[in-house]
Amino acid sequence: MDVLIVNVALPTIAKELGGDMAVQQWVVDGYTLLFAALLLLAGSLADQFGAKRIFIIGAALFGAASLFCTFAWSMMALVAGRCALGIASALLLPASMSLINEASPNPRYRAWALALWGAGGASASAVGPLLGGLLTPIHWSLVFAINVPFCLMILAVASRIAPSPKRATKFDWIGQTLALIGLTTLVAGIIQVGSAGLSAPSTLVLLIVGIVTLAAFGYSQAKVAHPMMPLGLFHVRGMQVALQIGFIMIFNWYGMVFICTMFLQNELHMNPFAAGLVFVPSAFVTIFGNLMGGRIVTARGSKFSITLGLSIMIAGFLFEFLTPQPIPVWVIATGLSVVGFGAAITTPAAAGVVLKSVDASQAGIASAMFNTFRQVGGAIGVAVFGVIATFLPSLDLALRSVFLASALLLVYVLVFELLRWKDTAIAAAGARSVA
Repeated sequence: MDVLIVNVALPTIAKELGGDMAVQQWVVDGYTLLFAALLLLAGSLADQFGAKRIFIIGAALFGAASLFCTFAWSMMALVAGRCALGIASALLLPASMSLINEASPNPRYRAWALALWGAGGASASAVGPLLGGLLTPIHWSLVFAINVPFCLMILAVASRIAPSPKRATKFDWIGQTLALIGLTTLVAGIIQVGSAGLSAPSTLVLLIVGIVTLAAFGYSQAKVAHPMMPLGLFHVRGMQVALQIGFIMIFNWYGMVFICTMFLQNELHMNPFAAGLVFVPSAFVTIFGNLMGGRIVTARGSKFSITLGLSIMIAGFLFEFLTPQPIPVWVIATGLSVVGFGAAITTPAAAGVVLKSVDASQAGIASAMFNTFRQVGGAIGVAVFGVIATFLPSLDLALRSVFLASALLLVYVLVFELLRWKDTAIAAAGARSVA
């Protein structure tokens, strides 16, 4: 909900507070980066202090940060508030998956629980564009204020959940610092390409610092006694597949939503409500897809579900790419619906693969790794596709480049999944033996 509602309001926010394409990218990526960079820490905290406690803290912080964004007086203040929202979301997501794992030890029930979890997110996505379109003409700040009552309801429900188990764990603060610095500078460097050019000293410094810091992070994970990202999990085939799927799917989706919003409002001159309506069909289709996804996983297994979902997504992207110029609005809405349906089938299956690939004691950190890769993909997707839009002569061409690149990346994932992932019933013992 947060991603879509903010994207719908973003052109209006930029007109009132000021800000070019790069600043608008930071409104999205400030949230996504902190979300991604802190997910592993949040997963460890959920394991150490209990998923319920971390979930409640995250919900309270999300409400407070939403209030801050409501009264933001400048674009930089809004970016700061969005960063706080990212921190809150990082606390919420792995804790919620751990709570599902605690409540659903049976794999069959867990598959349905994950499907309902995804359907809940899809329902929020359906409401998000409508709320964004309705509230933005009144005042853009309302798209953040609307979060507060939802947070209060979540806190009321969460207080009734049974306490979660706590596990004594140690955390790698050096690794967390390196990951945060590396991801932030790398994405900043990519965004800087669009505003200053690839050869600009500031761009090169940011990119080099980001790459070197992330390399140092990887090296540190192999050396420390208690890494924040256990490298042994990368040897589990199911984790390899799920992490790639998570990264590329959200890379495509966040980048596409960002450019679609710019195209609809800046090139087609649609008002926020009309632009928000374009995303609504895909959100409702996604709800249905999440519910179907749970049934398909239960009946046919994770590999079949992932293959089917990725194939549907590829078809949706190619349908949009192959449409003659100019791209009609109905084509965008239809393509988004097809892609959303495929993603809804794929995501619960991939999340289920993560949970069944690891021991219960590592569910929090494994879930955090999966969602970290997803959100890093989203941050980089917005940065990369935003840069592409800056250099291309029209947003129509930028949108087509998004569709083509997304289809090709998913073809790669599909081929990788078919050729290398042969064992779909990965035993938890396999993860324990390499962790």
